[in-house]
Amino acid sequence: MSISALRFNENIFYRPKGITIATLLMVCIWAIMRWNYSAIVFIMILALFIVGIKKPLWAVAAILVSQMTITSYMVATPLVLISLRLLLMLLTLYIIRGALIRKEIDFGPHVKKLVIPMLILIFIGAVSNTFNGLGLEVIFRAFRNMLFGLLFIIILPAIIEDIKQLKILLGVTFIVAIASSIIGIMQYYNFLGMNVATLEAGFLDGAGRVPGMGQTELELAYILPMVIVIVLSIFIAKTNHSGGRILILVPLIPLSIALYFTYTRSALFALGPAILSLYLFFKTRIRWEAILLIIVLLVLLIEASNLLEETYIAGRSETGQEESSVARNILRQVGIAIALDNPILGIGSDQFVEISREYAYVVNPVFLEYEGDRYYSYTTLGNNQPHHDFITMWLTYGTLALIAYIFIHFVIVYTLGYSFRKSNNRFIKGLSVGLAAALVTYVVNSFYHNIETTLPLLYIIAGFSLITSKLAARETAAI
Repeated sequence: MSISALRFNENIFYRPKGITIATLLMVCIWAIMRWNYSAIVFIMILALFIVGIKKPLWAVAAILVSQMTITSYMVATPLVLISLRLLLMLLTLYIIRGALIRKEIDFGPHVKKLVIPMLILIFIGAVSNTFNGLGLEVIFRAFRNMLFGLLFIIILPAIIEDIKQLKILLGVTFIVAIASSIIGIMQYYNFLGMNVATLEAGFLDGAGRVPGMGQTELELAYILPMVIVIVLSIFIAKTNHSGGRILILVPLIPLSIALYFTYTRSALFALGPAILSLYLFFKTRIRWEAILLIIVLLVLLIEASNLLEETYIAGRSETGQEESSVARNILRQVGIAIALDNPILGIGSDQFVEISREYAYVVNPVFLEYEGDRYYSYTTLGNNQPHHDFITMWLTYGTLALIAYIFIHFVIVYTLGYSFRKSNNRFIKGLSVGLAAALVTYVVNSFYHNIETTLPLLYIIAGFSLITSKLAARETAAI
């Protein structure tokens, strides 16, 4: 194959025709090949990574696809059990080792601002787990998750060199998200018998909340709001009025329908503050960090008022949603109490479930009585995680870790604000605003779920923010 043909094949991944063809192909494979779906996805990821040996861009694409599908896939090695995502990341690091050693890579102007708090977070996590007497397996598992985030922040801007490569990578991401949405809709309506076409066999039996190509409906619900606001932001940033521009909005239809069919209240709610932030980022001169703070305070106010917990959506029974709300209130109260009792180094990773039973006395008795009437012998405490990323980080590793974790959010927004201000490229401007709005959806979901330990979405947004600032800085230097 000639070099020009290879370039053409790459380019179609960010053009409407190529995205459409690739999306339909993925949907057809999912519908027709009634095989082990995890194996199908693994083969797809492996194929991308093999291409990535020569062109590292595709190795990064393989990592992103793995995070949108088989995110919890584990690989057994002679020494340790390692996640597929970290294994792919380490192999990618090996592929570009020469350029790293020769210091030929431009990381952009803001990489240190993100790497330093990540290193602090990793260090505090290791000290906390060691201080709390946890075993090597638990220490390594926590280290493994944070190491992936650090490496992604470094590798993504190291590999992506221009807007064309950035568009290709985003194109692959959009293809998987749109295909997953279409598949989710087909699962919901059992079109072509697709209710059994899930990574986890029998996942939809009696549940009705669609996972698409992901492992659970929650993972799909975390990803889709981000993709929706990024697509919307890129559309808004375009000033031309050509007929093809409206095609950008077409994917919003399946993305929105599939998001609703996940029946995840926080994910649907997240779109409200995110769309509000789109307007503020585009139309005001308020600093982006201040806008993020305003949005966070708004979410805190809504959470404190318990408004979201009293809102019900069709597709899930009111009883089931009410039970979920009660459980979250119990977990939130206990999580804060544990954090206040262990403010320096927390209690360490994976200790909440075991320790939470000892804190039943801090819970509003009304919640415990409700739970006792419903479940009899079952209790939320001793069986569930906190369902709140910020409280989880606080009680697990202590106050300094929480500060570092929050600081990472604001550095991401600062970096994206820099990209928006410095770049004259409308795509970079639109993507910068879209990523900032995507961070808002992440924050909202973080108030109601444990995302940080499930999907490394925060670090993926961070990596993309460094690419935008790197490309924006090059524009400034060229003037």
